[in-house]
Amino acid sequence: MSDTYYDLSKMEYNLMKYFWNTNAPVSFSEVEKYCNTELHYGWAQPTLHTYLTRLVKKGILHSEGKGYKCKRSYYPELTEQELAHKYATDFVDNTFNGSISDLLVSLTYNTKLSESDIEELKNIINNNTCD
Repeated sequence: MSDTYYDLSKMEYNLMKYFWNTNAPVSFSEVEKYCNTELHYGWAQPTLHTYLTRLVKKGILHSEGKGYKCKRSYYPELTEQELAHKYATDFVDNTFNGSISDLLVSLTYNTKLSESDIEELKNIINNNTCD
């Protein structure tokens, strides 16, 4: 299994965890300091800029300002929960043609569900039905 998180590399995910845990826009220099002092990456500015640009292009990170040094700030475009939902939805759409029932059949193939699992699934279904 590869080292990916919601279709992000481990380094992209570590960057996003920093943004998710920060409740305000963060300057490029603050991100650089975090990466090099907390995560010990030893990145040059162009390397960090490349990672941040990838996250912006993926629609997960938002940036404002010009250049990439102190004049630019970054903050999450999506929460981690929103990204997880998007990733799961894309997976179901691309792998099971959008069918959650096909996903469940695949997940439970040759598996005996516990009573608590069955009750939990029933509650999910009952709470998501249309009136």
